[in-house]
Amino acid sequence: MEERTDKKLRLRVLTPRGSLCDQEVDYVIFRSTEGDAGIQIGHEPFTATLNEGLLAYRSNSEAHTLVVLGGVASVLDDEVTVVSEIADHPNRIKQTIKDIAREKTALAEEEQKGSTDIQIMELGLRRALVRVDVSAYSIIKGRAGIVGFGEDMRGAGDGGE
Repeated sequence: MEERTDKKLRLRVLTPRGSLCDQEVDYVIFRSTEGDAGIQIGHEPFTATLNEGLLAYRSNSEAHTLVVLGGVASVLDDEVTVVSEIADHPNRIKQTIKDIAREKTALAEEEQKGSTDIQIMELGLRRALVRVDVSAYSIIKGRAGIVGFGEDMRGAGDGGE
């Protein structure tokens, strides 16, 4: 049986910011926690945890590299899928890291603001519940009207002392 040389791997590199690469390639090399891995057509299926390093691939006789800062790589049916929180082209990786840090700071500030808003709403809810409890108590105790916090509630509305 003759092996076809025109067959290619499908390489997909995905980040939370979008797809960084989705194309047919001749081979892929990346650094995993177990060491460097080279993937060509017909490679057996496997999954690897990635270390920080370069991901290299060849497409149409041109060599390309990406910087990948951790993540996971999956190889299945001549498809290589890399998922990483931080990855980009070498000339843009510093800016990408700065952008991600700025986004995380903004999210943390927004989360803190949201937490304060929730605390204010919880306080308002507690006050409303106390008012309901007080008005329900005065209704249950009798017809004397609403009993204030400073009044003695033991004899309110029961008709006798």
